[in-house]
Amino acid sequence: MAAPGVNRAGTVPPLAPAPAVHGAGSAVLVGRLVGLKARILLNTVTRSTWVLVGTILGAAYFLFVLAFAVLGLVLLGGQDLSLVRTVLVLAGGGTTLAWWLLPVLASRADATLDPARLALFPLGVGQVQWGQAVGALVGVPGALTTVALIASVSSWRSSVPAVVAAVFCLPLALALVVSGSRLVTALAVGLGRRRRATEVLSLVALLGLVLMGPLLAGAMNGLEGTWDRLPEWAAALAWTPVGAVWAVPADVAAGRWPEAAARTALTVASVAVLVLCWRVAQARALTSATTERRAGPRADAGAGLFDRIPERPWAAVAARCLLYWVRDPRYSGALVVVPAIAAVVWFSSAQDGMDFLFYALGPMFAALLAYQISGDVSFDNTAVSLHVLTGVRGLHDRLGRVLALLVVAVPLSAIGLLLPFVLQGRWELLPGLAGATVLALLGGAGLASVMSARYTYPVAAPGQSPFKTPQGFTVLNVLVQFVALGLIVLLVLPAAVLVLIQVFTGDPSWGWTALGTGVVLGPLVCWGGIVLGGRWYDRRAPELLQEVAQYR
Repeated sequence: MAAPGVNRAGTVPPLAPAPAVHGAGSAVLVGRLVGLKARILLNTVTRSTWVLVGTILGAAYFLFVLAFAVLGLVLLGGQDLSLVRTVLVLAGGGTTLAWWLLPVLASRADATLDPARLALFPLGVGQVQWGQAVGALVGVPGALTTVALIASVSSWRSSVPAVVAAVFCLPLALALVVSGSRLVTALAVGLGRRRRATEVLSLVALLGLVLMGPLLAGAMNGLEGTWDRLPEWAAALAWTPVGAVWAVPADVAAGRWPEAAARTALTVASVAVLVLCWRVAQARALTSATTERRAGPRADAGAGLFDRIPERPWAAVAARCLLYWVRDPRYSGALVVVPAIAAVVWFSSAQDGMDFLFYALGPMFAALLAYQISGDVSFDNTAVSLHVLTGVRGLHDRLGRVLALLVVAVPLSAIGLLLPFVLQGRWELLPGLAGATVLALLGGAGLASVMSARYTYPVAAPGQSPFKTPQGFTVLNVLVQFVALGLIVLLVLPAAVLVLIQVFTGDPSWGWTALGTGVVLGPLVCWGGIVLGGRWYDRRAPELLQEVAQYR
């Protein structure tokens, strides 16, 4: 018989289920939750040399950003207190909103202490709350925010009372950002079970992020003369829950004690309301995670698209991937970005007079859509076992995925190619840009077919928001994706250079040469990528399944 507390494998469970306790026992459980998150982060960093290298590069970048922010806060301390108040209230309010809105965009990006994973353990709601609150500071966002808040104290160094007040407001500010963030996260748990609602919100958020650049540029163009109004906006923000705590040191420095007390009370009340609402939402999330009912099986209505395709392996793969493009928000999000990119390029060309960007919409759409299938195996997750266990050849797997891409990408690329000419003319450039578009789409599809058979990287799991950041995603993964996109751009250069020569010389023969180049090289690169990617897939199929099965 095994000893108490030891399982049959001879090991002690890292988080043994135990009755919920209070006092010192609660502190121990909270420490375990925080330690669990820290251990997961450490294991993620040290699981491979390349992940460690990517993490070091990412840490260097974030440290540079942090050093720049700290230097700015320190230098701000030598300025007038009214300027310090304006800057810190606006920056602090923006930071607070960023913390609160991030869970909506990232769809519970911090998955290590997800209520759905903790619901099976006998933990009280308060214990989970404390564990999540302290655990929020274990990670890059929490560490950066904490260091920046400490550095902001030096901005008030011209007034000793203000420094004291700033130190007093530090825990209040942290409680404000963390409690609001965790409340939104807890509310998102219930929303996350409504898949269609989550998909719509994710796509709307994605569209908003893409359009943010033009919107901000237009706003700045219209607000060039409003610098003097920033103090007024800061004064208004200082009487809201997101900005009150950042203005308290300025009130103390100026001797406005009633205003300082009122803003402190507003912040304390806001934190109390957020924590109370967070507790209610957390209790509901923990309860619903264990009592959620699954819908019964639907009546057999046929196989849908699979009933209308040839009985060939490549056709079955194409049908399954085509359904991804229609129903999976991780794919359909790329379709939403396409018109948004058109709007961004049109706005940029209208503002800066760079019409050539607008004429490059066709190749741009083709390259982005072709790049999308470079993560097909990663997006499949454990569903790729269907291909491995049924013995689908790599050639058929690669071919089916490319055919599904072409069904979606050909009409969109054609629209992007023709739209600039319909609106602005210069039809003499159409043949050359058509060749560049064909080369970008087919050549990019061939390159993506090779990459998805050779490299996998963590992506949002099926059914999750495309904004969700999975565990194990590092800067190295970002670099690999940028390299792949850069290679697609290099593939387009043979046709793009010929188009540029036509623009500068005015000789249309260069455009027809570019068309011939794209029509010849595009299919060759595409088929070569399908064949080579298929061979790699045949050799690495079990390894690919093992890799993607680890992504959660």
